[in-house]
Amino acid sequence: MAKNIIEKIWESHIVSQEDGHPAVFAIDLMMVHEVTSAQAFDVIRARGIDVFDRGKLLATVDHSIPTSKTRLTIVDDACRNQVETLRSNVEQFDVPFYDFGSGNQGIVHVIGPELGATHPGLTIVCGDSHTSTHGAFGALAFGVGTSEVGHVMASGCLLQRKPKTMKIEFEGQFQPGVFSKDAILKLISVIGVGGATGHIVEFCGEAVRAMSMEERMTVCNMSIECGARAGLIAPDQTTFDYIKSRRFAPTDADWQKAQDYWSSLSSDEGASFDKEVTIDVSKLRPMVTWGINPGQGVEIDESIPTAVASSNGASKAISRALDYTGLSEGQAILGTPVQWAFVGSCTN
Repeated sequence: MAKNIIEKIWESHIVSQEDGHPAVFAIDLMMVHEVTSAQAFDVIRARGIDVFDRGKLLATVDHSIPTSKTRLTIVDDACRNQVETLRSNVEQFDVPFYDFGSGNQGIVHVIGPELGATHPGLTIVCGDSHTSTHGAFGALAFGVGTSEVGHVMASGCLLQRKPKTMKIEFEGQFQPGVFSKDAILKLISVIGVGGATGHIVEFCGEAVRAMSMEERMTVCNMSIECGARAGLIAPDQTTFDYIKSRRFAPTDADWQKAQDYWSSLSSDEGASFDKEVTIDVSKLRPMVTWGINPGQGVEIDESIPTAVASSNGASKAISRALDYTGLSEGQAILGTPVQWAFVGSCTN
């Protein structure tokens, strides 16, 4: 039977499966940061359990750190406590850790790829919803709760029910000034913030194949913004070229063996999905979100929708969003003044 890439990775990681119950599902790598790990460490410490496999953990400080030049001094008490607690925990349990002075500290979803620790076919989790970023490499990556962080620390596994699958094709080629973030925002504006709920998404198509790894990471990062459990892209030469020679990349004979396996991670011809969506990006213009969620977006030469022309639920959401943003129904988005610009999120 033809299988899609999601099914291939899923089935290869089932440790045990009983009818009517979640699968015992193996996790290959867990990224750890200071916000969602403290309680998990407390649980395994209280139970006298050691970390199951330190080689499957990679920690860094990320969310609660200052951006000032004096970033080594954390003035916020709560944030400082979180960082110091992580430092103490990783030292006690001997977990690989990248602190400020390591030269490799950074956004938790980015250092995995930068270090070459993110590989096609891996299952990757983190106590953060945007863990789906790693899916750009053909990994099955998703966010988990703090109790599940503890489960992975103690056992290397999670209890998981098999998700539905979804294929999203971005066909055509981008016009100048249009990028991967525009593509994913267009998708979310079409299917809504709940359009992929309960699914793991494979992104494919001509536009995806032409993307750099950074662009693919942006698309997969935002897959959760339309409700998806995770999003991934089948690995190809672009993927292999990015990983090669990085710190944790396979070397010598292991490299060829790894690449041969990675090359097998694609959806078979005729593989079925529970849901399929196609977006033609050839005429796509830059996207602008005008409201309070990423589904409230229009192309730059379009106008903000009117509440009257929308369904009752959407009408109320539009009214709430416009009350918050101070924009108006039917207003052309082009020419709207920009008061503030923020640069530096894990999506960019």
